[in-house]
Amino acid sequence: MGASKAEEEINMARYLEFSDDAIARIKPHLTPNTRVLLSYDDGVGPYSHHGLVALQVSFQLVLITDTMSFKDYDEQLETNWVPVYVKGYSDEFLGDQMTLTLQPKYQTLVLADDSEKIDENVEIVDERK
Repeated sequence: MGASKAEEEINMARYLEFSDDAIARIKPHLTPNTRVLLSYDDGVGPYSHHGLVALQVSFQLVLITDTMSFKDYDEQLETNWVPVYVKGYSDEFLGDQMTLTLQPKYQTLVLADDSEKIDENVEIVDERK
């Protein structure tokens, strides 16, 4: 008997693995009430300020408090560290098995999937007031 639709959706959940170096770079910015958003910077929503620049795919790691709105971020990624939320429609740019690593020379965060680099300069943006 085949898997149910709900089981298929669970099995197809997107996964983001943070490298140890990426965690070390991000962790000092977090507090117990921090929510982490992997935001496709398309100008939609309160935390996306630039929109598409030269039609490049651009993501930011946006930090908000757990009391701030994140209604545009309707999908939660499975991760090896903290919960991360994304805009569901940004799926077209995201792979199923992704990594966030630290590029050692320039100390930039690199978002990649198993076939390509998605964004070689993921900025950490602190929107907490």
